[in-house]
Amino acid sequence: MKSIFINIFFGIFFNFNLIADEITLKKTKNHHLTAKPIKEHFTIDKETVRAGEQSQKFILSHGSCNKQDCKWSAQRTERELKLSHKSKKKVGYPVYYAWSIFFPKEFDISWAGTKMIIGQVKMKGVGMPIWEIHTKGAGIHIRGYHSLARTKLYCGNINKGEWTDIIIKADYAKEKSSETKYKYFETWINGKYIDSCSHNYPLVKKKTFKESSSNTGNSSGKMTLRYGIYRPNVGLWLERSNKNMPKNIKFFDDPDSGERVIKQPFKLDWEVKIPKATIYYDEIRVGKTKEEVDINLQSKFVD
Repeated sequence: MKSIFINIFFGIFFNFNLIADEITLKKTKNHHLTAKPIKEHFTIDKETVRAGEQSQKFILSHGSCNKQDCKWSAQRTERELKLSHKSKKKVGYPVYYAWSIFFPKEFDISWAGTKMIIGQVKMKGVGMPIWEIHTKGAGIHIRGYHSLARTKLYCGNINKGEWTDIIIKADYAKEKSSETKYKYFETWINGKYIDSCSHNYPLVKKKTFKESSSNTGNSSGKMTLRYGIYRPNVGLWLERSNKNMPKNIKFFDDPDSGERVIKQPFKLDWEVKIPKATIYYDEIRVGKTKEEVDINLQSKFVD
């Protein structure tokens, strides 16, 4: 009897540790700059679904923006995880993020504008993302802003009209690994390891933690995932796409990216407007191992 109890106890214990955080809608919130009204830019969908009964649908049209995004030539419809992570001192304690994304068959390169960010991890009090995954309409790219590997990493082409499963491993360790080949960042797409989107450089510098600490105090170092559609510097796309420019265009430099942006571009009269973009997300998980978040190893759906 005692041995049976021990086996049951350890079975429950280890199964508990193998369960990832299933990111249901209750575990997320709308980013405060998401365009309003929310119901026109974010809905639950029951037709285009990766698994289970529903997915999350994001819609963004020309002129849809909120507060400072409007001024800074940006627009978004994003969800933000209520779950956050803090950097560990030593390497070997990565966070694994997984989600499935669907680009409709009619998806066009113009939907992305200058760039469409479809996932990013932000640290409290820090301007630029720790890393982001984005598209310019044809391929999928990853970029880290606080790592020595600051070049844009190419992960592959967009597959329209079908679901794409993405897994990302990110180790936010403060100390460097003694193993020179240790991967701080790794990517899998549709079950395939993407070496071109993986690297062995630390993701966060001491300077980044100092920036977070100086701006947030007790919340310093906290990181969380955002997903959906974020189109920065839409004014640049509008400027390139219109032969006849509106009158009274005003420019300024974005203090985070350093890019020149058009102030309040959606208040101007453009002949060519940026098209409406629609994409879907499903099966979002966060865990401590790849096995915990891999959709192909799950028996329970995220609804």
